[in-house]
Amino acid sequence: MKTLLMFSGQGSQYPNMGLDVINLVENKDKIKLAEEILGFNIKTALKNENNELSQTKYTQPLMVLVSILLFDEFKRNFNFDGLLGFSLGEYSALYAANIYDFETIINIVKVRSELMEDAANKNPGKMAAVLNFETKKLEEVVNKHNNDHDLIVTIANYNAKSQLVISGNDLGVNKVIDELKALGVRRIIPLNVSGGFHSLLMKDSSNKLYEYLITQNKNKNIKPLYLNTTSKELVINDLEKELQKQMYSSVLFYQSIENTIKDGYTRFIEIGPGKVLRNLVSKNYENIEVLNVENIEDLKSLEEN
Repeated sequence: MKTLLMFSGQGSQYPNMGLDVINLVENKDKIKLAEEILGFNIKTALKNENNELSQTKYTQPLMVLVSILLFDEFKRNFNFDGLLGFSLGEYSALYAANIYDFETIINIVKVRSELMEDAANKNPGKMAAVLNFETKKLEEVVNKHNNDHDLIVTIANYNAKSQLVISGNDLGVNKVIDELKALGVRRIIPLNVSGGFHSLLMKDSSNKLYEYLITQNKNKNIKPLYLNTTSKELVINDLEKELQKQMYSSVLFYQSIENTIKDGYTRFIEIGPGKVLRNLVSKNYENIEVLNVENIEDLKSLEEN
C-alpha cells in the first residue's frame, strides 16, 4: 500500500486550531523560534480575538506551523511514500520532503504571506467557486474574456471536475459570472477571501518571492512531491521557478490526485486543519482509503487502526 500525505491550504483555518500539538513540551523551542521570526504570539493569534485568521500574513504561517508540527508527530510512528500540498499546503509538503528545514520554511512562508497580502491590498480581487459545470466550457469562457486588457480572470483551483474556482479582478470575475449565469449555471459561490489569489494579480509579488527563494538553501527531496503547477513530481532544480509560478497559476489538484492514483497510491491522509482535501478525494474517487489528521486525537485513532 502506497500512502500519500496531503497538506491543507489557506481557507481551512479555524480558531484554536492545533493548540494541542503546539502545547506539547517537545515543540517549545520551535514555537519560540517561530515567534521570533514572525513577530507575534502564536497562541494569541490562534485565539483569533482580533480576527487574525482572516489576515493572510497571520493565516499562512499559522496553517503551515500547525501542519508541520502535526507531521512531525505523524512521522514518529508512521511511514509515507509521497507528498502533495494544496496551494499554501505545498510549503508544508516541502518541509515534510526535507527540502527546507523548519527555520527556513517559516521564513519563506512569512515572506510569501506578506507579499500576497500586499498584492491583495494594491490590486483588489475576488474568487468564486463554480459547481457542476464542464471544465472545458469554463476554460473557454475564461479564456475569451482574458483577451480584454481590463479584465483579469483565470481558473485558480481545479478542486474536482465538478468544483472549479475562478479568480481575478472584480471586472473579470463578475464578467465571467454573468456569462455563466446566462449559460444556466446555477451554483456559483463567492469565496470569503482577501484577494484574487492564483491569478495575474499576484504576478509582481511572485517575482519578489523568486528573488527571495534563490537565496535560500535547499536539499533534494527525500520523497516524491507532486506540484500544484504541473500535477507531476517535482524536479528539484525547477523548484524556485515552480513556486514563483504557483502564486499566479492554477492549482491542479484533481489532476495531481489522478496522477498519484495512476502511480499506485491507494491511501491518502490529509494533515493539517480541516477536512477539505479528505472530502474532495473521498467524494470523487473510489477504492482508496482517505483519512485526515488535524489533532493529537486523530493520530491516536491512526495508531489504533
